[in-house]
Amino acid sequence: ITTEIPREIPSTTRRLYISHSKIKQLQITDFRRMSALEELVLSCSGTESIENNTFKALSTLKSLELYKNHLKHIPMFLPSGLEILKLGDNSINTLHASDFEGLRKLRVLDIQNNLIVTLPLSAFSSLCNLQSLILDGNKLESVSAPPKLPRLKYLSMADNRLNSFPTSFFASFQNLHFLSLSGNFLTKVPLDLPKSLLSLKLDKNRLKTIRLRDMKHLENLSEFFLSENQLSSIDGAQLLPNLTTLDISIFPCCSKHNNISSDGLLLR
Repeated sequence: ITTEIPREIPSTTRRLYISHSKIKQLQITDFRRMSALEELVLSCSGTESIENNTFKALSTLKSLELYKNHLKHIPMFLPSGLEILKLGDNSINTLHASDFEGLRKLRVLDIQNNLIVTLPLSAFSSLCNLQSLILDGNKLESVSAPPKLPRLKYLSMADNRLNSFPTSFFASFQNLHFLSLSGNFLTKVPLDLPKSLLSLKLDKNRLKTIRLRDMKHLENLSEFFLSENQLSSIDGAQLLPNLTTLDISIFPCCSKHNNISSDGLLLR
């Protein structure tokens, strides 16, 4: 089993995939010769630490995936041309203002299944081209004012500990198409959801009443998932003209939940 990055990798290599190794540490010298590298995937390798500036000199690197390792921090000084960064299934517990500094080309950021408790706004301030942000399976309990992500289309914060959002938190995401807040502790639908939404997932929360008349500005919404809540009423479904999927399913293990009729009308 490999315990370090092989030294004989050709300098012309553009894509490098390593998995199920035992490379505990990455160092600057590991990639010094790989000036053409565009994609690096190092997964399931027990990697615990990365020396500062390890990736900075890789000016052609566009995609970096380090999922299913033991990292506790975001790698520092990432190359400015990076477009995809996936760090899911690690042990990252804190985000810092400098973590994503200068990553103006980043389109996809996946840090799901880590130990993140809070989201400092400054951490995302450089990500002006970010389109997809995945924060599922962390330990988020609350969020403050929204980060400025003008091109964000996909936001997933499922399976956290969120019970509410500040007023107008979502109002700034004017291009958001997909929003998942499944598996949290929400008792109310967040206010000021953007009218650009096509799909909204609020299943596995603690919602009791849905007033779709308060959501009638979501004229583009096509999918709305509400299964496994504690719903007693859902009012005004006809006010969403493009709604094609309304999921209010009652699962056998949760038979006491969602005591509403299949057509979405109030059941007394």
